[in-house]
Amino acid sequence: MMNIALLDAKRTRSVLKRLIKDYDDIQIAVAWGYNGKLADLLMENSGKFRSVTFGLNGFATSPDLVERLIGTKNAFIAKADNGIFHPKLYLFQAGGKAEAIVGSANFTQGGLDRNHEACVHIEGPADGDMFKQIQRELSGYDVLKQRVTQTLADSYRRQYDAVRRQRGQRDPILPNEKSGGKGLTSPLAMMSWKDFAAMAKIDPHHNFKRRMKLLREIQRLFASVERFSDLTATERKGIAGTLGKSERIAAGLDIHDWGWFGSMGGNGDFAGLISRQDRQLSDAVDCIPRKDPVTRENFEEYCRRFRKAFMDADAHHVGEFPTATRLLAMKRPDTFVCANGKNKGNLAKALNFAPTTLSLANYWDRIIVPIQSSPWYNVPHPSGGDGELWDYRVAMLDTLYYDEAA
Repeated sequence: MMNIALLDAKRTRSVLKRLIKDYDDIQIAVAWGYNGKLADLLMENSGKFRSVTFGLNGFATSPDLVERLIGTKNAFIAKADNGIFHPKLYLFQAGGKAEAIVGSANFTQGGLDRNHEACVHIEGPADGDMFKQIQRELSGYDVLKQRVTQTLADSYRRQYDAVRRQRGQRDPILPNEKSGGKGLTSPLAMMSWKDFAAMAKIDPHHNFKRRMKLLREIQRLFASVERFSDLTATERKGIAGTLGKSERIAAGLDIHDWGWFGSMGGNGDFAGLISRQDRQLSDAVDCIPRKDPVTRENFEEYCRRFRKAFMDADAHHVGEFPTATRLLAMKRPDTFVCANGKNKGNLAKALNFAPTTLSLANYWDRIIVPIQSSPWYNVPHPSGGDGELWDYRVAMLDTLYYDEAA
């Protein structure tokens, strides 16, 4: 005989406390988890776990809880790539008896306290049909489950912190994922601000202070107009890295080496579009906000318009990541780095991908996603002399990875 009752959030928490204590076989699959008192009780009874799984979609699970699962037998995380991992199933068995909670409540502070939740509490023989159905559903999640390693927990925490600062992607990328997973455990993704700042200031091939002045001047140019096309041809060429020496001397702009961060004069089609004030190219640059956080959607719209400019011009050499990322890095040096022939090899090594595989299509995933999870990127704006370096920090990766011989 089955006994069934309806529970609200607080009753769900109360019943879960009893079930965790009383039963010697615990199975849980829940979308989100927190690291509160009930988590303490659950972990005290970890020896009873048959399978306890918390989802990571949406970064709603506490990184503190994830870290507690390291090395815990039969404890897992799960992340779905199609849709999200969203169950709330709690199954407890002992001898011939079983109890289950099925409903809306996640294993979170809200789900077990202040939220308006509705859960069904079922009690009866363990061989009852309902418990068999719940068991089948739980077993179906096996393909999504992963054991928690220190590497996974650390990577998740960095990404979690980045999202809390309104940076990063919607869902975490796990270390074993083919698309970007290696980048999130790369040397650059784990670099500290102290190490980054020290290495950036060395700038063995150029001049750190003059690089900063160049970026400062380019930011002043962007701030002086509403649209990229409102700048003079000479100014646009300087920003794009296509300004020739004679032109900059004639225009009185020889105080800066405009080719730093990627000289693009060798791409004639790109230089032509910049010179003749191409509307599509200007619209592409204008897609990137000057101050608000840059989203993946902003980037993808930029890429669409950037490519269209070359197609409309019937260009022989379609713009790719060096020219595209030069404009991005100059518009938002706090978000983008110009990836080009002189730094691509070292940048790829620092982010754990093969340099020959880089393209504009995967630039965001290969470079921006791991950068946005990194400690050096997410450190609060420093006071004093390093404040401006922080403002330009992503573009200044060129100082770390530039290779004169490349």
